[in-house]
Amino acid sequence: MTSDNMRKIYLTFDIETITSRMSYNPNFYTNILLGALYIAKELKNRDLKATFFISLSPKTDDLGYDDYFENINYLIELLLPFDNIKLQPHMHMKNLPMEFNTKSDKFSDYTLDQQVSALIWAKRVFERHGVKVDSFRPGGYSVNKQYYEALSRAGYQFSSIMKKDTVHIDTMEHKINIEEPYESYFNIKEYPVTSLLIQSIKRKREIVNLSPDFFTYSSMRQYIDNSNYVNINFHSFSVFTNRFARENHDNILKHNIKYFFFEKPFIKILKYFNYEVINHNTLFKSALEEWLTEIEVYSLNTYFIGE
Repeated sequence: MTSDNMRKIYLTFDIETITSRMSYNPNFYTNILLGALYIAKELKNRDLKATFFISLSPKTDDLGYDDYFENINYLIELLLPFDNIKLQPHMHMKNLPMEFNTKSDKFSDYTLDQQVSALIWAKRVFERHGVKVDSFRPGGYSVNKQYYEALSRAGYQFSSIMKKDTVHIDTMEHKINIEEPYESYFNIKEYPVTSLLIQSIKRKREIVNLSPDFFTYSSMRQYIDNSNYVNINFHSFSVFTNRFARENHDNILKHNIKYFFFEKPFIKILKYFNYEVINHNTLFKSALEEWLTEIEVYSLNTYFIGE
Protein backbone atom coordinates (compact mmCIF):
# COMPACT_ATOMS: atom_id res chain seq x y z
CA MET A 1 0.00 0.00 0.00
CA THR A 2 1.31 3.43 -0.98
CA SER A 3 1.77 6.02 1.78
CA ASP A 4 -0.85 8.80 1.70
CA ASN A 5 1.96 11.36 1.87
CA MET A 6 3.54 9.94 -1.29
CA ARG A 7 0.33 9.56 -3.29
CA LYS A 8 -0.45 12.34 -5.77
CA ILE A 9 -4.08 12.86 -6.75
CA TYR A 10 -4.88 15.00 -9.79
CA LEU A 11 -8.53 16.04 -10.04
CA THR A 12 -9.41 17.19 -13.55
CA PHE A 13 -12.78 18.39 -14.77
CA ASP A 14 -14.00 18.82 -18.34
CA ILE A 15 -16.36 21.81 -18.40
CA GLU A 16 -18.64 21.17 -21.37
CA THR A 17 -22.09 20.26 -22.63
CA ILE A 18 -23.17 16.67 -23.15
CA THR A 19 -23.72 15.77 -26.78
CA SER A 20 -23.50 11.96 -26.69
CA ARG A 21 -26.35 10.30 -28.59
CA MET A 22 -28.09 8.49 -25.73
CA SER A 23 -27.92 11.42 -23.32
CA TYR A 24 -27.95 14.41 -25.67
CA ASN A 25 -28.64 17.58 -23.68
CA PRO A 26 -26.60 20.65 -24.72
CA ASN A 27 -28.16 23.09 -22.21
CA PHE A 28 -25.51 25.62 -21.20
CA TYR A 29 -26.62 26.88 -17.80
CA THR A 30 -27.25 23.47 -16.28
CA ASN A 31 -24.39 21.56 -17.85
CA ILE A 32 -21.65 24.19 -17.73
CA LEU A 33 -22.35 27.26 -15.61
CA LEU A 34 -24.12 25.72 -12.60
CA GLY A 35 -22.15 22.48 -12.79
CA ALA A 36 -18.76 24.20 -12.82
CA LEU A 37 -19.63 26.60 -10.00
CA TYR A 38 -20.99 23.79 -7.84
CA ILE A 39 -17.84 21.70 -8.34
CA ALA A 40 -15.62 24.69 -7.54
CA LYS A 41 -17.54 25.33 -4.31
CA GLU A 42 -17.37 21.69 -3.21
CA LEU A 43 -13.63 21.60 -3.84
CA LYS A 44 -13.10 24.87 -1.97
CA ASN A 45 -15.10 23.61 1.02
CA ARG A 46 -12.77 20.60 1.23
CA ASP A 47 -9.55 22.51 0.48
CA LEU A 48 -8.88 20.41 -2.63
CA LYS A 49 -7.09 21.50 -5.81
CA ALA A 50 -8.32 20.77 -9.32
CA THR A 51 -7.71 21.69 -12.95
CA PHE A 52 -10.74 22.79 -14.98
CA PHE A 53 -10.40 22.22 -18.72
CA ILE A 54 -13.02 24.57 -20.19
CA SER A 55 -14.40 23.72 -23.62
CA LEU A 56 -14.26 26.66 -26.01
CA SER A 57 -16.73 25.03 -28.40
CA PRO A 58 -20.39 24.16 -27.73
CA LYS A 59 -19.77 20.90 -29.66
CA THR A 60 -23.15 21.14 -31.38
CA ASP A 61 -25.07 23.22 -33.93
CA ASP A 62 -27.90 23.55 -31.38
CA LEU A 63 -25.97 26.21 -29.46
CA GLY A 64 -25.01 29.42 -31.21
CA TYR A 65 -21.28 30.01 -30.90
CA ASP A 66 -21.49 33.74 -30.09
CA ASP A 67 -23.90 33.22 -27.18
CA TYR A 68 -21.92 30.24 -25.95
CA PHE A 69 -18.60 32.07 -26.07
CA GLU A 70 -20.03 35.11 -24.28
CA ASN A 71 -21.12 32.87 -21.43
CA ILE A 72 -17.78 31.03 -21.34
CA ASN A 73 -16.06 34.38 -20.77
CA TYR A 74 -18.58 35.07 -18.01
CA LEU A 75 -17.85 31.67 -16.43
CA ILE A 76 -14.08 32.27 -16.46
CA GLU A 77 -14.60 35.56 -14.61
CA LEU A 78 -16.79 33.82 -12.02
CA LEU A 79 -14.16 31.15 -11.41
CA LEU A 80 -11.18 33.51 -11.11
CA PRO A 81 -11.59 34.03 -7.31
CA PHE A 82 -11.14 30.29 -6.66
CA ASP A 83 -7.40 29.97 -5.96
CA ASN A 84 -7.80 26.19 -5.69
CA ILE A 85 -8.91 25.96 -9.35
CA LYS A 86 -6.52 26.09 -12.30
CA LEU A 87 -8.34 27.19 -15.46
CA GLN A 88 -7.03 25.85 -18.78
CA PRO A 89 -8.35 25.39 -22.34
CA HIS A 90 -10.15 22.29 -23.58
CA MET A 91 -10.74 22.18 -27.31
CA HIS A 92 -13.54 20.49 -29.05
CA MET A 93 -13.15 22.10 -32.45
CA LYS A 94 -16.65 22.21 -33.94
CA ASN A 95 -17.66 25.67 -35.16
CA LEU A 96 -14.70 27.53 -33.65
CA PRO A 97 -14.00 30.88 -35.42
CA MET A 98 -10.77 29.90 -37.13
CA GLU A 99 -9.40 30.92 -40.51
CA PHE A 100 -9.96 27.33 -41.64
CA ASN A 101 -13.04 25.11 -41.76
CA THR A 102 -13.95 23.70 -38.31
CA LYS A 103 -16.81 21.36 -39.10
CA SER A 104 -15.00 18.44 -37.47
CA ASP A 105 -15.05 18.29 -33.68
CA LYS A 106 -11.85 16.20 -33.41
CA PHE A 107 -8.58 18.03 -32.73
CA SER A 108 -6.77 15.20 -34.49
CA ASP A 109 -8.51 15.97 -37.80
CA TYR A 110 -6.49 19.16 -38.27
CA THR A 111 -3.03 19.80 -39.68
CA LEU A 112 -0.05 20.85 -37.59
CA ASP A 113 -0.37 24.51 -38.58
CA GLN A 114 -4.11 24.48 -37.91
CA GLN A 115 -3.56 22.95 -34.46
CA VAL A 116 -0.94 25.56 -33.62
CA SER A 117 -3.28 28.38 -34.69
CA ALA A 118 -6.12 26.98 -32.60
CA LEU A 119 -3.88 26.54 -29.55
CA ILE A 120 -2.56 30.10 -29.76
CA TRP A 121 -6.12 31.42 -30.11
CA ALA A 122 -7.22 29.41 -27.04
CA LYS A 123 -4.32 30.75 -25.00
CA ARG A 124 -5.28 34.32 -25.87
CA VAL A 125 -8.88 33.73 -24.76
CA PHE A 126 -7.69 32.87 -21.24
CA GLU A 127 -4.90 35.43 -21.12
CA ARG A 128 -7.43 38.22 -21.70
CA HIS A 129 -8.76 37.27 -18.27
CA GLY A 130 -5.30 37.29 -16.71
CA VAL A 131 -5.07 33.47 -16.71
CA LYS A 132 -1.67 31.94 -17.43
CA VAL A 133 -2.03 29.05 -19.86
CA ASP A 134 0.46 26.18 -19.86
CA SER A 135 -1.76 23.06 -20.02
CA PHE A 136 -4.15 21.57 -22.54
CA ARG A 137 -6.63 18.76 -23.10
CA PRO A 138 -8.12 18.05 -26.55
CA GLY A 139 -11.79 17.13 -26.76
CA GLY A 140 -12.36 13.38 -26.57
CA TYR A 141 -8.60 12.97 -25.94
CA SER A 142 -8.32 13.16 -29.73
CA VAL A 143 -4.69 13.47 -30.85
CA ASN A 144 -2.56 12.70 -33.88
CA LYS A 145 1.19 12.43 -34.43
CA GLN A 146 1.61 16.23 -34.64
CA TYR A 147 -0.05 16.84 -31.25
CA TYR A 148 3.00 17.40 -29.03
CA GLU A 149 4.84 19.42 -31.66
CA ALA A 150 1.79 21.67 -31.98
CA LEU A 151 1.71 22.20 -28.20
CA SER A 152 5.40 23.06 -28.15
CA ARG A 153 5.16 25.51 -31.05
CA ALA A 154 2.16 27.21 -29.38
CA GLY A 155 4.04 27.66 -26.11
CA TYR A 156 2.39 25.02 -23.93
CA GLN A 157 4.22 22.89 -21.36
CA PHE A 158 1.75 20.24 -20.15
CA SER A 159 -0.86 17.90 -21.56
CA SER A 160 -3.47 15.62 -20.02
CA ILE A 161 -4.98 12.96 -22.25
CA MET A 162 -6.11 9.38 -21.84
CA LYS A 163 -4.02 7.03 -23.95
CA LYS A 164 -6.59 4.59 -25.17
CA ASP A 165 -3.97 1.95 -25.97
CA THR A 166 -2.68 1.95 -22.37
CA VAL A 167 -4.22 0.16 -19.39
CA HIS A 168 -3.26 1.46 -15.96
CA ILE A 169 -5.73 -0.60 -13.94
CA ASP A 170 -6.98 -3.99 -15.07
CA THR A 171 -10.15 -4.58 -13.04
CA MET A 172 -10.61 -8.01 -14.54
CA GLU A 173 -7.21 -9.35 -13.48
CA HIS A 174 -6.87 -6.89 -10.56
CA LYS A 175 -3.52 -5.63 -11.83
CA ILE A 176 -2.05 -2.14 -11.54
CA ASN A 177 0.42 -0.66 -14.00
CA ILE A 178 0.27 3.05 -13.21
CA GLU A 179 1.97 5.39 -15.67
CA GLU A 180 3.14 8.52 -13.88
CA PRO A 181 3.71 11.94 -15.55
CA TYR A 182 6.47 11.75 -18.12
CA GLU A 183 8.37 13.87 -20.63
CA SER A 184 6.80 13.33 -24.02
CA TYR A 185 7.93 14.55 -27.44
CA PHE A 186 9.09 18.17 -27.82
CA ASN A 187 9.59 18.48 -24.03
CA ILE A 188 5.86 18.44 -23.27
CA LYS A 189 5.12 16.77 -19.93
CA GLU A 190 2.15 14.43 -20.14
CA TYR A 191 -0.15 13.87 -17.13
CA PRO A 192 -2.12 10.84 -18.33
CA VAL A 193 -5.69 10.29 -17.17
CA THR A 194 -5.83 6.97 -15.33
CA SER A 195 -7.33 4.31 -17.60
CA LEU A 196 -9.15 1.11 -16.63
CA LEU A 197 -9.85 -2.11 -18.48
CA ILE A 198 -13.33 -3.32 -17.55
CA GLN A 199 -16.02 -5.77 -18.52
CA SER A 200 -18.51 -3.03 -19.27
CA ILE A 201 -22.26 -2.85 -18.93
CA LYS A 202 -22.30 -3.47 -22.70
CA ARG A 203 -20.87 -6.93 -21.92
CA LYS A 204 -17.58 -6.28 -23.68
CA ARG A 205 -14.03 -5.36 -22.70
CA GLU A 206 -13.53 -1.61 -22.77
CA ILE A 207 -11.01 0.97 -21.66
CA VAL A 208 -12.53 3.88 -19.74
CA ASN A 209 -11.15 6.68 -17.61
CA LEU A 210 -11.12 6.65 -13.82
CA SER A 211 -14.12 8.79 -12.96
CA PRO A 212 -17.08 9.23 -10.61
CA ASP A 213 -19.02 9.24 -13.90
CA PHE A 214 -18.46 5.48 -14.00
CA PHE A 215 -17.43 4.21 -10.57
CA THR A 216 -18.04 4.56 -6.85
CA TYR A 217 -15.01 5.46 -4.77
CA SER A 218 -15.39 2.34 -2.63
CA SER A 219 -15.04 0.12 -5.70
CA MET A 220 -11.84 1.89 -6.75
CA ARG A 221 -10.18 2.42 -3.37
CA GLN A 222 -8.10 -0.77 -3.54
CA TYR A 223 -6.45 0.52 -6.71
CA ILE A 224 -6.03 4.11 -5.50
CA ASP A 225 -4.44 2.88 -2.26
CA ASN A 226 -1.75 1.12 -4.27
CA SER A 227 -0.94 3.88 -6.75
CA ASN A 228 1.55 6.74 -6.41
CA TYR A 229 -0.21 8.75 -9.12
CA VAL A 230 -3.92 8.96 -9.96
CA ASN A 231 -5.55 11.30 -12.49
CA ILE A 232 -9.32 11.33 -12.00
CA ASN A 233 -11.60 13.01 -14.55
CA PHE A 234 -15.21 14.18 -14.23
CA HIS A 235 -17.61 16.29 -16.32
CA SER A 236 -19.51 19.41 -15.34
CA PHE A 237 -22.59 18.13 -17.16
CA SER A 238 -22.80 15.21 -14.73
CA VAL A 239 -23.75 17.32 -11.71
CA PHE A 240 -27.30 18.51 -12.44
CA THR A 241 -28.18 16.46 -15.53
CA ASN A 242 -29.20 12.83 -15.29
CA ARG A 243 -28.23 10.57 -18.17
CA PHE A 244 -27.48 6.97 -19.06
CA ALA A 245 -25.49 5.45 -16.20
CA ARG A 246 -22.69 2.95 -16.69
CA GLU A 247 -20.64 0.43 -14.74
CA ASN A 248 -20.93 0.00 -10.98
CA HIS A 249 -23.18 2.68 -9.56
CA ASP A 250 -25.89 1.49 -7.17
CA ASN A 251 -29.39 0.69 -8.54
CA ILE A 252 -28.16 1.27 -12.08
CA LEU A 253 -30.96 -0.66 -13.82
CA LYS A 254 -33.65 1.23 -11.92
CA HIS A 255 -31.92 4.50 -12.70
CA ASN A 256 -31.67 3.83 -16.45
CA ILE A 257 -35.30 2.70 -16.77
CA LYS A 258 -36.45 5.84 -14.97
CA TYR A 259 -34.19 8.01 -17.11
CA PHE A 260 -35.11 6.58 -20.53
CA PHE A 261 -38.84 6.19 -20.04
CA PHE A 262 -39.68 9.16 -17.82
CA GLU A 263 -36.96 11.81 -17.46
CA LYS A 264 -35.61 11.95 -21.00
CA PRO A 265 -39.02 12.38 -22.73
CA PHE A 266 -40.00 15.03 -20.17
CA ILE A 267 -36.73 16.94 -20.67
CA LYS A 268 -37.22 16.82 -24.43
CA ILE A 269 -40.71 18.35 -24.12
CA LEU A 270 -39.49 21.14 -21.84
CA LYS A 271 -36.54 21.85 -24.13
CA TYR A 272 -39.00 22.42 -26.98
CA PHE A 273 -40.39 25.31 -24.93
CA ASN A 274 -36.87 26.57 -24.05
CA TYR A 275 -36.82 25.36 -20.45
CA GLU A 276 -33.74 23.84 -18.83
CA VAL A 277 -34.08 21.10 -16.22
CA ILE A 278 -31.98 21.17 -13.06
CA ASN A 279 -31.88 17.86 -11.19
CA HIS A 280 -30.46 18.30 -7.69
CA ASN A 281 -30.28 14.57 -6.97
CA THR A 282 -28.42 12.99 -9.86
CA LEU A 283 -26.60 9.71 -9.46
CA PHE A 284 -23.38 11.34 -10.63
CA LYS A 285 -23.56 14.29 -8.23
CA SER A 286 -23.80 11.84 -5.34
CA ALA A 287 -20.87 9.85 -6.72
CA LEU A 288 -18.71 12.98 -7.04
CA GLU A 289 -19.52 14.04 -3.47
CA GLU A 290 -18.51 10.57 -2.24
CA TRP A 291 -15.16 10.79 -4.05
CA LEU A 292 -14.37 14.29 -2.80
CA THR A 293 -15.36 13.43 0.76
CA GLU A 294 -13.18 10.30 0.78
CA ILE A 295 -10.21 12.22 -0.64
CA GLU A 296 -10.71 14.86 2.07
CA VAL A 297 -11.17 12.34 4.91
CA TYR A 298 -8.02 10.44 4.00
CA SER A 299 -6.11 13.73 3.57
CA LEU A 300 -4.91 12.72 0.11
CA ASN A 301 -2.71 15.30 -1.59
CA THR A 302 -4.28 16.98 -4.63
CA TYR A 303 -2.32 18.89 -7.27
CA PHE A 304 -2.78 21.05 -10.35
CA ILE A 305 -1.73 19.69 -13.73
CA GLY A 306 1.87 20.90 -14.00
CA GLU A 307 2.68 20.46 -10.31
